[in-house]
Amino acid sequence: MAEGALVKGVWFVTARRYLTESHGASTLHDVARAMKEEHRQALLEPLPSEWYPEDAFQDALDAVMVRLAHHDPRRFSAFIEGCTVLGVNLFLRILLTITSPSFLLRKMPVLARQYRRNDWTCDAQADEHAATLEWRGCPYLADRNYRMYLVAMMVKCSELCTGKRPTIEVVGHGPDWIRLKVLY
Repeated sequence: MAEGALVKGVWFVTARRYLTESHGASTLHDVARAMKEEHRQALLEPLPSEWYPEDAFQDALDAVMVRLAHHDPRRFSAFIEGCTVLGVNLFLRILLTITSPSFLLRKMPVLARQYRRNDWTCDAQADEHAATLEWRGCPYLADRNYRMYLVAMMVKCSELCTGKRPTIEVVGHGPDWIRLKVLY
């Protein structure tokens, strides 16, 4: 879809581990079979330092939605949240508990560059009670699963800071943008 957009392999490593540990190897293979053949290896044998096409990531989200979540947004979000917790190593989790959600969410544009290579933009405004985040130039945001992924990841990142679940509202979205309001 978006020529040249890449995602770091660590996401696939984390998804593979979460699927295997939480649902078993058979579920991992079931999800992989639902992916396009050219993307399956990204999930089955990922390399954390490799860069994979964003299309493979979108394909994995679709496969998880169909095969694991059975089209249930809550189950899909639980998968993304589980991957988020698993992907954040222990040291970083400790650091998150001593930082504020406003600090973390203001850093989203910088953090996104660590695991994505693309020309998308992210704007973040945050205070001690709320944040507004907006991504632009991302054609994958036309996909409902991709938007749900983003919301679930933001929920878990904020929750790791405060120990409480935030309220997140999709204020608006279009074919290549989304604006989120996060209350924490």
